[in-house]
Amino acid sequence: MLTEKISLNPNTDHLKNFQRWKQANGDDFSLWDYLSRVSRVELAIAFTKLFWPDFVEHENGIFLFEAFNTQVYEQWKTELGNDIASIERVMNHQHIDDILQGAEKVGIENLLYLGQSITQMWETRLKLLYPHRRFQMICNQDESTVVVTFYQPFISQP
Repeated sequence: MLTEKISLNPNTDHLKNFQRWKQANGDDFSLWDYLSRVSRVELAIAFTKLFWPDFVEHENGIFLFEAFNTQVYEQWKTELGNDIASIERVMNHQHIDDILQGAEKVGIENLLYLGQSITQMWETRLKLLYPHRRFQMICNQDESTVVVTFYQPFISQP
């Protein structure tokens, strides 16, 4: 049986610190090797909230817990005419470069890689927590940033 690697791949040429470590340690030095040298468990635990986030359900909408605010929700509800899907889309909207420092240094293709990875993990978590709901996942890039969001395209109003 043929074993095939299935993955998204970052462009490590733009990861300057990783490249310094790789140069010092040889061509076989991998991102996993790099993680074991420079990362700490405390930071890894914090990253779980980005990659495997908590959600809050409000008026039949599903929102990122860290981004949800009732007052902001009410403002968007007024602005968007009770359209829960549109409210979800805007309130769950996250710019990668707003979440993580140094985004501009790694190249737009690596931001896209990160955004696509986040989107896949969020989608998996949403399916696990809400198996009877359908979510539309979005990862968009422009010339300088990547945005991730999600919403329920077919959702009834509260």
